[in-house]
Amino acid sequence: MSAHVPPGRRPRGAATLLARWTALLPSAAALLGGQVLAQPLPPPFTATGTVSSAGTPPSLPEPIAQALIDSGLPISAVSLWVQGVDSDRPRLALQGDTPRQMASVMKLLTTGVALRTLGPAYRWHTAAALDGRLDAQGVLRGNVHLKASGDPSMDAMRLAEALRTWRAAGLREIRGDVVVDRSLFALPSYDAAAFDGQPLKPYNAGADAWLLAHGAASLTLRPDPASPGGVRVGLNPPLAGVALDARLTLDRQSPCGDWREALQLSIDPAPASRRTVHLRGRYPAACQDQAWPLRWPQATEGEHSARVFEAAWQEAGGRLRGQVRDGAWPASPTPWLDWVSPPLAEVVRDINKFSNNVMARQLFLTLGLDPETGHATLEGARTQVTAHVREATRQNASANPCEGNALQMDNGSGLSRVEVATAHCMARWVQVMWADPMMPEWLASLPVAGVDGTARRMAAGTGRAHLKTGSLEGAASIAGVVQDDKGRRWVVVAVVNDPRAGGARGVLQATVGWAASGAP
Repeated sequence: MSAHVPPGRRPRGAATLLARWTALLPSAAALLGGQVLAQPLPPPFTATGTVSSAGTPPSLPEPIAQALIDSGLPISAVSLWVQGVDSDRPRLALQGDTPRQMASVMKLLTTGVALRTLGPAYRWHTAAALDGRLDAQGVLRGNVHLKASGDPSMDAMRLAEALRTWRAAGLREIRGDVVVDRSLFALPSYDAAAFDGQPLKPYNAGADAWLLAHGAASLTLRPDPASPGGVRVGLNPPLAGVALDARLTLDRQSPCGDWREALQLSIDPAPASRRTVHLRGRYPAACQDQAWPLRWPQATEGEHSARVFEAAWQEAGGRLRGQVRDGAWPASPTPWLDWVSPPLAEVVRDINKFSNNVMARQLFLTLGLDPETGHATLEGARTQVTAHVREATRQNASANPCEGNALQMDNGSGLSRVEVATAHCMARWVQVMWADPMMPEWLASLPVAGVDGTARRMAAGTGRAHLKTGSLEGAASIAGVVQDDKGRRWVVVAVVNDPRAGGARGVLQATVGWAASGAP
């Protein structure tokens, strides 16, 4: 359908709606189940469930049709799928076999495959070894070696806890280097600006076998009369060798608004031992406390983690005479201590609840580990996850909704223009996970509508919908499980791919709300 009319005021009744839109949008009547002959949609269009007639748009439920009209989005941009969790046929299906960019909804595949193959108790182990003598005074005359494991969860708080165990084990001073083997992930060079030209956005952090604090740091700002200019600025976590040059003026008149637009931020690019973060501008007092998360622009690979580690070791009361550098794991190491991650069930919760892209990338690569080579690659992860999903969703010898172009993996996070799936494939995967022994762990990792995570602002299905949300420029999506008024549970997938997908919230909410009301 190519015809498109901007949304107007909402009519009061279905009859008024049909009268208003029939002349302007021929398929609007068909969307609401009217009797006006609709124009066929161009291929690819497939619809099952509530279909008016072959080759015509389906008779969408009135709330969804109204939301679609109000949004001004063309029906060709929308895929919908609603089906009972244990049903063989959908209750509503619209363009369910059209591949779409689903953004962060793709994390449902990565986290589900991980739980099914690794198990909920899986943990990452970062091994430490000493190649010198640790004396009674806590002085190590030699190097500390670390074997990076790709742990997605080593944030600043967990790092501090790990280093306290080092201190408790008697280590006080390292008269050598900290040598990190980061070779587990065999990755091509990474360009943080490649996706959207915004390399400082924290979601653009790349995977790393030794990832600390998610590759990011946050500027913290708060009004403070005792600080120069009336604004206190900090950097969290601290980065060794990084100075903060903040010269802000407190603005007591302006509303908060988009306060970042009023500030000028720059970071010294030189790969020197010391770098400086410069911040200038006026900060509205109305903003109170704020945080500005940033992906750290690394001058060299591993720089961010090295700076985070060194600062944390100093804060723990340790001393490092040498440097933090890359190097090979010793052939005959003397084991010392392991850093152990939380169980996978907890890591998956952080990934899905808060849609953490770099953690999803780390997990995806873990699934691509080749036992023979000892390395994890993107190609290996793509192959493993795709094969697992296709096998699990196969309904019989000839029916597999995830076969061929219906599923294309890239980095496992959804932050990609290549990574796509169909609504039918995603719905079938949700059914697979619903029937899986890992269902409780997986479902509990999803945001609850109106309650927490990325779905906390979704009014439809409040407290009764576990939904993964996704958004990119030109893409908006939801997928998960909704419980209706009678206690029945529905798989719901809704995806919009269009330059105006930012206005699709009403369509997504209407679909969830319709399922929550029992899909009448």
